[in-house]
Amino acid sequence: MRCAQRGDTIIEMMLAFAIFTLAAVGAMSILSSGVAITQRNLESTLVRQQIDTQAEMLRYVHDTQNTAWASVINPANLTTSPASLDLGGECPTVPTDSKLSKGFFIQPTPGADPATTTFTRRSIDSTVFRSPTTYARIDYANAKSDAVWVQAVKAEEGANGITAYDFYIHACWGAVGMDRPMTMGTIVRLYEK
Repeated sequence: MRCAQRGDTIIEMMLAFAIFTLAAVGAMSILSSGVAITQRNLESTLVRQQIDTQAEMLRYVHDTQNTAWASVINPANLTTSPASLDLGGECPTVPTDSKLSKGFFIQPTPGADPATTTFTRRSIDSTVFRSPTTYARIDYANAKSDAVWVQAVKAEEGANGITAYDFYIHACWGAVGMDRPMTMGTIVRLYEK
């Protein structure tokens, strides 16, 4: 007796290969998008740290009445119309971009011991502002801003004589897998003593 052998037809093999290919492509697509989301989340965390650092340095120079505070609130350094925290899909460039009007960042300069650290208001211009290579940050070692800047506005003068200043802290960078730049920012209000 002969045993009948039955094999898969070419159509069945092609169908199995197509199903396997679709599953593999779907898995790779999900993996790739997951990596891009993780990268954007990491960048957002790092940029938030940069913004928080600038906010804390502003609070420090305010609380200690550091020499940088007088420069920060100098009427010549205040802007009347800061850039919106939503930059409209474009990161600013220097030196002509109005979104950077009177922008600055606080630059710490360490002393011999931590108690002698000095702080300086660094104006944003073409010598200190550059497009970020990965995410928005401030390169304190070289005194350069990779698309992080602060704008100060005199917010109010109360009836009791207390003046408030709003500090708009901005960041803008190109993120992986995004066709528009990522932007982040916050506003810090400090009252004159």
